[in-house]
Amino acid sequence: MRTTLVLCMALVLLLPSRACLQVTDTSHKTDRLAQILKEVGFTRDDLGYEPKGYWNRFPLDVPHKLTSFDALFAEPLKLYDYARVMANTVEFYFAPGVADTTNDGLYKLVYNLGVDKKLGGFRSYSANLSPAPQGDQLMVEAIEEIFRYANQPVRMKTFGSVSARFDSASATLQAIEKLPDTVQVIVAQLLVNLTEAARWRDLAFRNCDPEDMRLAFGIRDLASTQSDGQVYYPELDDIAAAIDWASLHYAALKAAAAAEQAERSLMRLKKGIPAGAEVELESPLGKVIILPAAIPKEVVPSKLVSRLPSTGDNRTVIDASNCLLVIDFGRNMIYQGSVAATSSLLNPISVVIDLDGDDLYGHGRQQYPPSAGVGLLGVGLVLDSRGDDEYNGSVCAQGMGMFGVGVLCDREGNDSYRAELSAQGCGYFGIGLHFDGTGDDEYYIYGNGQGLGGVGGGVGVCASYSGDDTYTAEPYADVYNRGDYHSDHKINGNEAQGAGFGRRGDGSDGHAWAGGLGAIIDIDGNDRYYSGNWTVGVGYWFGTGIAVDRSGDDHYESCYFTQASGAHYCNGILLDEGGNDRHELYETAGAGLGFGWDYTNALLINKGGDDTYTAKIISMGLAQIRSVALLADIGGDDQYELGAGTPGLGEATYRRDYKVPSLLTPYYTYAKSFGGLLDIGGEDKYLVTDTSGLRPHPVARDDHLWLQPSREDGAFGANNYGIGLDVSSGTVPEFFKWDR
Repeated sequence: MRTTLVLCMALVLLLPSRACLQVTDTSHKTDRLAQILKEVGFTRDDLGYEPKGYWNRFPLDVPHKLTSFDALFAEPLKLYDYARVMANTVEFYFAPGVADTTNDGLYKLVYNLGVDKKLGGFRSYSANLSPAPQGDQLMVEAIEEIFRYANQPVRMKTFGSVSARFDSASATLQAIEKLPDTVQVIVAQLLVNLTEAARWRDLAFRNCDPEDMRLAFGIRDLASTQSDGQVYYPELDDIAAAIDWASLHYAALKAAAAAEQAERSLMRLKKGIPAGAEVELESPLGKVIILPAAIPKEVVPSKLVSRLPSTGDNRTVIDASNCLLVIDFGRNMIYQGSVAATSSLLNPISVVIDLDGDDLYGHGRQQYPPSAGVGLLGVGLVLDSRGDDEYNGSVCAQGMGMFGVGVLCDREGNDSYRAELSAQGCGYFGIGLHFDGTGDDEYYIYGNGQGLGGVGGGVGVCASYSGDDTYTAEPYADVYNRGDYHSDHKINGNEAQGAGFGRRGDGSDGHAWAGGLGAIIDIDGNDRYYSGNWTVGVGYWFGTGIAVDRSGDDHYESCYFTQASGAHYCNGILLDEGGNDRHELYETAGAGLGFGWDYTNALLINKGGDDTYTAKIISMGLAQIRSVALLADIGGDDQYELGAGTPGLGEATYRRDYKVPSLLTPYYTYAKSFGGLLDIGGEDKYLVTDTSGLRPHPVARDDHLWLQPSREDGAFGANNYGIGLDVSSGTVPEFFKWDR
């Protein structure tokens, strides 16, 4: 102990004078959030909302809320914890060391980011996988188990003998003749567990009306018909009331665990598979296709596999519709059809394991069916291990679930993802997960994806571990028309890049459905987020939107209701934990950067780096209509640019019904609102911009505290406070609890 003390004193003496002052200065420990709350008579307990049954006209009976929503709505600072833990999960289970040494990373990702967010009960201990069948003919037994589960005969007799056309054993033995025994063991075990997954999926829907399921399976327009309650689908309410969620999620966990275990085992064997060991088998749950890396010199005619020499690299093309399992050991593939997607209600599980190669998932088509990890009332999963891949989709693609679980996991490579709607991590009543490991990747979508938790408490997550990535949600209506009236219909409402969106039925048929949890998470790289309206950590109608970027110099460019924003009873958070970042709003350029409208919790938290924030109107720690909005930038030399004459930069706008109850809607007097801007550290600039250029802001400035409304303003009070604080040192304890 004495030695340690002497060393510490010696270090202090060796430090320059400025550092010596910092050693004795305790201001870096001052809780600056507590300070600004105390300034207006608040504590942390005054943030958030807990609606009461006597709140006349408040939408109290909104079904399908996730278990997390009410708690986060009541304690908005816990959004930091919730978002941070999700990012921790991605960082831990996608780290190369973990991915290379364990067989359960994907299983844990599906559990932690999907199942656990949708339904409590599981604790991710094990998927309880079954072993391979016993005996000398493992593949025969595995295939015949599928027939038995489907109540179909494994062989048929006619004229006193077994029909060669209907003998599953003979067909299987002939198909696997050249497949090594070591591979047969792995595939047989995988098939056994996928059959188990199918059984649990069927149990999940045992109480659901088959006609409701048939109608729901065909719905493709949820992206366009739900946000303002344009179309009501009663079959979705009916299925939600009857479904067994635990069985459905158990099916998904089994499929993910079994696929990953097989992937890891097969990866070690991929170079030893002879070219002639192609396998094509039919089963009642879908086709089984196995393709060795080496392509046979003799092209054997097949109804499932064809060649496409015109691409110049002898790619193999398959129609992967109605497949239970596809395994590719390393070819450059073109997957057409409903690849790794539930093609029908009779194809409840669909899995693709692609171990290597530069692959095309969909190619050369104007429109594509649901593909690349889509669970429509079932489970669809792509596990692509290596290669520079291109994914093309239309509606329902690339990690999408509707009353099901869809997973796309691409571990390595510089990949391209393109889709139209409901893709790249999108869930409606279900779970959609899009995971990418390493590589510089490009994502493009029109809307409803890149982390959308849609109607019915859907969960949608788009997560990348490393690489310089570009995420684009098409902003311009003249490219694809989803024009939003907030931007004169020029800019699209995307509902993307970490968005939680419900069905606001109060203006139509009264069927209000809560939104879910949408998250976009990027761990490392210099990334660009480009979008229109309703994006980047945004909530709407009992949904929660999360955007987390852990490191890198990032550029966020969007328009309106964006970058930690929301409207109408929701939560939104944007957390950037490092780098010199640009937060830019363009066109109408407002309602963002920590903005809440109508009972919204909106937090923009940026830690470290020299950052810039640019908007024209109503942005930057602005609370409107009883919201909690906070922009907190901790560390770095920052610059804030806001249009002249507009609220923002730590403000809460006032309404008369905060003090004087409305005759019919008094709940505005029951709640509190708080708009805050908190900048800790650095030399910062606060500027007003207009046609004449830039000039200092009249209220906000470096090393200063301000109130909006001010204490002298007649609008001050009514539990409605806006405050800004720029200070050279201090902390917010909640935002550093995990830092080591």
